[in-house]
Amino acid sequence: MKTPRMSEARQLSYRTSIPSENNACVAEADASYLNSFVRGMAVSQMIGVICEVGLPDALPDKGQRSIELLANELGVDSKTLSRIGRALSAFGIFDVDAAGQIGHNGRSRMLRNGSHPSQHWAARFWTSAGVWQAWGALRHSLWRGEESFKHVHQQQFFDYIRNHSNEAESYRQYMASGYPGRHESIALMLKFAEDATVIDVGGGSGALIRALLEQNPGIAGIVYDQPEVIRNLDAHPVDRRMGVRSGNFFESVPIGGDVYILSWVLHDWPDTKALEILRSCHRAMTPTSRLIIVERLINEDSAKCDPFDLLLDINMLVLHGGQERTCGEFNGLLQTAGFAPLRLIREQPAFSVFETAIA
Repeated sequence: MKTPRMSEARQLSYRTSIPSENNACVAEADASYLNSFVRGMAVSQMIGVICEVGLPDALPDKGQRSIELLANELGVDSKTLSRIGRALSAFGIFDVDAAGQIGHNGRSRMLRNGSHPSQHWAARFWTSAGVWQAWGALRHSLWRGEESFKHVHQQQFFDYIRNHSNEAESYRQYMASGYPGRHESIALMLKFAEDATVIDVGGGSGALIRALLEQNPGIAGIVYDQPEVIRNLDAHPVDRRMGVRSGNFFESVPIGGDVYILSWVLHDWPDTKALEILRSCHRAMTPTSRLIIVERLINEDSAKCDPFDLLLDINMLVLHGGQERTCGEFNGLLQTAGFAPLRLIREQPAFSVFETAIA
């Protein structure tokens, strides 16, 4: 099967050709390149805290403001804000002048909440206390091959999120803003029988089911997730065709579906748990049912991968003990759970949509 390839431009930005050994600047260039990553954690934290206190949204789209006045408005120390602003401007984020005025540039505008595109909630999520501490214990994952998040916090990621409302909001907003239009895009890719029942296993907010219902007026949809997740589903005009069921997908999923969907679910879990989810779906399905899976597909050749796909693979390990998978790895899971090999429906830069059925 064809597997994703990163764009040539992006690949070159991370894998620059190595100059000749005779080039006297090679060692200096390599040291500078590595240094930008070794110290990158400090830049990440600076971006995260200025988003948290609201600096990007306090600035006008054009023009500059006094850092001292901004510090008073935001309730932070003016000297520290000035120093952070100055440091970020040196990395090309914000424009700061010698008079203590700060303004937006193209990059800093993307840190505003609600800008399109926006990196605001990504910055807040990746630098949130729970995530930051888990990544700080990456050596535990390396030694033990398991998630460092649980090692640090003594509970799994989703249990932790339920007990930390601020971080839960960052996570929810990041998931909603990180891939704008993804549910509508998936809905346009999929075709259903006019009276089909579609069950979104681990459907969360119901956003995907609603996009499918809007695109397919004859189908019915069911969002299946944990009770505390589906309890807060917002009302929506298509909800008359949408049912809600609660339960544990490691144990069972609702029967009666013509199509089952696992959208960004399997990558949260190691193979043993992913197999439990797939087997629950298998037990609920009939020979005519389809299983749709939405996930990243990692290229078998790491040299052809987008570096951020591989970074997210490690993030799945750190936070959940999960992983992003190749086509071969997915087919191995599917075969073990009693499914046929996957069939690719559509490949996108950030995700792929594929389907399978009972073997």
